[in-house]
Amino acid sequence: PTLSERDPEPAKVGGEYANPIDAFLAARLAEAGKSFSPAADRRTLIRRLTFDLHGLPPEPEEVRAFVEDTRPDAYERLVDRLLASPQYGVRWGRHWLDVAGYAESDGNLTKDHPRPHAWHYRDYVIRSLNEDKPYDRFLVEQLAGDELIAGQPDPNNDEHVTLLAATGLLRMAPDITQTDDTLLDRNQAVADVIQVVSTAALGLTVACAQCHDHRYDPITIEDYYRLRAVFDPVMPIHQWKKPAQRLIDMTDDATRQESAAIEAEAVALQNDINERRRAHCQTIQDREIAAAPEEFREALRAAVALKPAEQSDEQKALLDRFPKVRTVQWIIGQLVEYDSKAHRAFQEEEKQVAAIRKRKPIERLLMAVQESRDQLPTSHVFFRGNPESPADAVEPGELTVLVSTRPQVTIAPRNESLPRTSGRRLAYARQLTDGTHPLVARVAVNRVWMHHFGRGLVETPGDFGLNAAPPSHPELLDWLADDFVRAGWSLKRLHKQIVTSVAYQQTTRRVLNDAESLAGTNSEAPAAPVGPLSDPDNLLLGRMNLRRLDAESIRDAILQVSGQLNTAIGGPSVPVAEDAEGKAVIGTRLLRDGLFAGIEGAGSQAQRRSVYISSLRSLPLNELQTFDLPAMTPNCQQRDSSTVAPQALWFMNDASLIAASRQMAASLWSEPTAEERIRIAFLRTYAAEPAEDELAECLAFLAEQAELFRAAPPKPEEPAGPLPVEAASADPAELAALASLCQMLLSSNRFLYIP
Repeated sequence: PTLSERDPEPAKVGGEYANPIDAFLAARLAEAGKSFSPAADRRTLIRRLTFDLHGLPPEPEEVRAFVEDTRPDAYERLVDRLLASPQYGVRWGRHWLDVAGYAESDGNLTKDHPRPHAWHYRDYVIRSLNEDKPYDRFLVEQLAGDELIAGQPDPNNDEHVTLLAATGLLRMAPDITQTDDTLLDRNQAVADVIQVVSTAALGLTVACAQCHDHRYDPITIEDYYRLRAVFDPVMPIHQWKKPAQRLIDMTDDATRQESAAIEAEAVALQNDINERRRAHCQTIQDREIAAAPEEFREALRAAVALKPAEQSDEQKALLDRFPKVRTVQWIIGQLVEYDSKAHRAFQEEEKQVAAIRKRKPIERLLMAVQESRDQLPTSHVFFRGNPESPADAVEPGELTVLVSTRPQVTIAPRNESLPRTSGRRLAYARQLTDGTHPLVARVAVNRVWMHHFGRGLVETPGDFGLNAAPPSHPELLDWLADDFVRAGWSLKRLHKQIVTSVAYQQTTRRVLNDAESLAGTNSEAPAAPVGPLSDPDNLLLGRMNLRRLDAESIRDAILQVSGQLNTAIGGPSVPVAEDAEGKAVIGTRLLRDGLFAGIEGAGSQAQRRSVYISSLRSLPLNELQTFDLPAMTPNCQQRDSSTVAPQALWFMNDASLIAASRQMAASLWSEPTAEERIRIAFLRTYAAEPAEDELAECLAFLAEQAELFRAAPPKPEEPAGPLPVEAASADPAELAALASLCQMLLSSNRFLYIP
């Protein structure tokens, strides 16, 4: 049913709840003879909430302030502060980028062409979430932002830039046609876009109807191609543009002027270098001619001044006899062979030219969509999904099953009021967000719920079809979706609704109520469904779910607790390259005379949050891949969360983790005593003070490790790197022992999981 057909009221069980979410959940729990578990302690809550809204652990000062805040609205104030931070958009932007299939390469495994400008879409998503852009507007912009622009896009109009960047959603799916451009490849690229849009917005596996009627859901093959006809004008497979041809230059005038001035400076320096190099090579040519017997010198000079086609056979033979006598241009190209010292010196000078050009502001090239209403393609059903076998023509339209209970929904093939585009995508997006669509709001709130509780009310966030498990709390899902729309589609408001609920604030340890305890211990108690194991999967949410940190949160948290995290927002992605061992690491490959010469680090950019790390499909960062970074094929609806041996081995052996542990130890060294260092280390990693027995064990560990390191000092070439400045006066053995303790704390389940 549509949202307008149902207006569910929060259930009332044993009195009213301040948050309607709790009323719905408590009603189901009561039916099973259960109740909510007690609230988690404040340290657990601030760690849970900060990771959920920021993807980062709280700072010790934040923990202390919250624990000591006695105001009745202290928790609500914490929620508001976290939602207002730019780090909220970074965290929740990553969730949407999964759904959008965000990647910075085209996806051809052996010829994976990079997408150096994809980051503009990533920044659009993060910025929109931080602004709390209403979800309906957020969706419309991504599906049809270009159709919201009146007239030609103006590079000096920030709103036009935003609207075009938003349509990057329709460019994120794999598309190998830059290197392999067949009709089948084009068709697959379009099919992947349809799959991204349908799973992200509709929560349906529409792609299953590409070759035949859907096997489970009421979606025909005609439905599939009518939906595809909405997008055909921007992806016409017979008037195809390769990915590199679709970039739209939206560089503003001020940026162009600044770039031109910097380029003039670089060209002037390069010209000076070129002139001096040519003069030096002319000297080399003179030297080589002078080295020949005197009777050949004038003949050699005359021969080398001619083009090869103008040389006589005698002149060619003469030059073959003195092979080091070559044109000045030849010597310039082979200077390393004639004078390697001068070659290296000129190379060093040219680095200055490169440094000047690096100061240029970035050109604003957008991966966006463009459409011409003058070349609208005719859409067809493809027999068995084969683009080489077009069958009946179809008009654009929504899936039949999604309009059967709604007011009339039509998508005209051409909107005459729009001067540049067909208007199909804009019409489609507006009917998705008119408040009567049966799925869009439900899919959105379910996805937010999933990220807060670890499982959605519908367990399959990208499949609300008949083959999916039914919702665990259908009335709650209906109410949340209806309230979401009525309240203006605000995602931040939805977050606050969820995280201020009693259900969200529960402990992860199930505490039995009196009836449950009685049923578990008294054989004469009534055989009601109330035992402690009657809800082992916690579908009724009588406790909070224990969740493992995702890949990005693990890396970002390690950087933060070690004092290294760079929280800058926006801009180009940090490069990833393959090192000599074949591992994907942060940095750029260095070449010297065409050969691999190592990895150039990214400086402070290497410590940026993981969403800003380049995400090449064929070269995911090793650290993130180890912890279940998803492959975008074409997108990801729900991440896996595994526990496998390589993860433990990474914590024990990886150079970046060892270096982070050493940096963390160095940042703790300013604390006056070992006890205080341990206390701050626990607060950073666990948001909790160490218990007395933990403190004693850690002190004993430090003493034992320090003795071991004194007996066998760490080798200076070990990956921990040079001694940090902050701990320059530290006893090397004691600092190494503290680094070992930090590594142990970071490697624990207590760090990896959110209780």
